[in-house]
Amino acid sequence: MKIDKNMNLMNKTQIYILSVLSSVLEIVQKMNLKCYMQGGTMLGAIRHGGFIPWDDDVDLGMMRNDYEYFLKNVNKFLPENLELRTYWGQNDHHYYFARIIDKRFLIKRMGSAEVRYENVWVDIFPLDGMPSKGVSLKIHQIRLAVARFLYHLSCIKKVNVKRPGRPAIEKAVINIALKLPVEKLINTKKSLNRIDRLLKKYPVETSDWIINFMGQTSFKYTEMINRKVYGKDTWYPFENVKMLGPEKYDEYLTSLYGDYMTPPKDADKNAHVSELVTREEQ
Repeated sequence: MKIDKNMNLMNKTQIYILSVLSSVLEIVQKMNLKCYMQGGTMLGAIRHGGFIPWDDDVDLGMMRNDYEYFLKNVNKFLPENLELRTYWGQNDHHYYFARIIDKRFLIKRMGSAEVRYENVWVDIFPLDGMPSKGVSLKIHQIRLAVARFLYHLSCIKKVNVKRPGRPAIEKAVINIALKLPVEKLINTKKSLNRIDRLLKKYPVETSDWIINFMGQTSFKYTEMINRKVYGKDTWYPFENVKMLGPEKYDEYLTSLYGDYMTPPKDADKNAHVSELVTREEQ
């Protein structure tokens, strides 16, 4: 396994994110919980020994019970500069998954219809159970897909229309929806509550299959992973920290990305189309 690691190559955004990540990992350890690298973070650990050079976030996943416990108790441990963001909180957080943000720094997001500013963040996703096969799986997938579609319509101007790999049909629907008053017809929080109820239907503890439903590639259900892939606790270096990840990382990353060791084209590298800014530039 070839590692191309050089922390001196981290950009300023990644340095700030790494600081947030270090704090989150310390808190997770104090709470005796487990969090696993997800998506591009796991890919970065394997292919680069840390951040993907053009990436601007960190994705972590927790099994549902750990996730719920973390959200209920993390505020007791957060330093003054960090804050928990959830969709049910008193803020403009419109994502289903939770986020730990650093209030001191801003990132300019330019991938959606409206340019917006968000704090430097670490994303934390719930990992949920899925039916193993058959009619139950298909019905559950359809219900989840419909719920996610309605959610995206509810906040269509914030959807990253420039995200690499988005199917052409999805791009066409987004472009049509942007011309219609769909945001006024669908309530975002109600849509997310529906997703929440659906994801909790199959307990992760008793399921053979685990999904990060709101991950970047989950619209293809590539992030529906057999429990055996997570396997025993396996630690991987990520810059100057170590993090848990699926034991069978090759199977995990192949499911998400196919030939994951081959970097994407330059046009597909900045998935969030973002840059670090000062508050004066906002």
